Amino acid sequence: MKQIRIVTTLAVLMIFGAAMYMSSCKPNACITRAVECKNGGTCRDGDCICASGYEGDSCQFTVNKKFDSYYACIRTRLINETTIEDNDDTLRVKPLSTDKFGIRIYSIRDSVYEVLSAKVNGNYITIPEQTFFWADTLKYYGSGSLNNGVLTLTVYSEKLDPFSNWNAKTTYVGYKFD
Repeated sequence: MKQIRIVTTLAVLMIFGAAMYMSSCKPNACITRAVECKNGGTCRDGDCICASGYEGDSCQFTVNKKFDSYYACIRTRLINETTIEDNDDTLRVKPLSTDKFGIRIYSIRDSVYEVLSAKVNGNYITIPEQTFFWADTLKYYGSGSLNNGVLTLTVYSEKLDPFSNWNAKTTYVGYKFD
């Protein structure tokens, strides 16, 4: 009788131990889903954690790729804080192939004058200060964002002329189209 009790206790302990061991084993989701992360991304719990500058389910896109499109915009320009100029415009945003954070912004209407270089971080755009030498010397800078296909961009420009007090704030709001 004592021997049966010992064997039963050992069997119960073994079954309990095996159940605990089996329940603590989790399959590796990265292996079972055959997740393949690109561009230096790593898999964790079945999802890719992307290296800086990449995004997408498999880290297959550079962060600037989502900006690549044409945008039908309403352009509002405030000149010297008083004169308002409203118009439509089309902006073309192109990612730089040499810089995964870099983009170029072209105004289709004013492409000769306003070809701006910018940097992206997530959905945000920063236009660092840049100077263009045309008939007038102009300085540009600004910022913006892209949310759900809507581009919002504010560009400040100043004429660098000691005899002229010209500055403008131009706001573009537009929808992405192909």
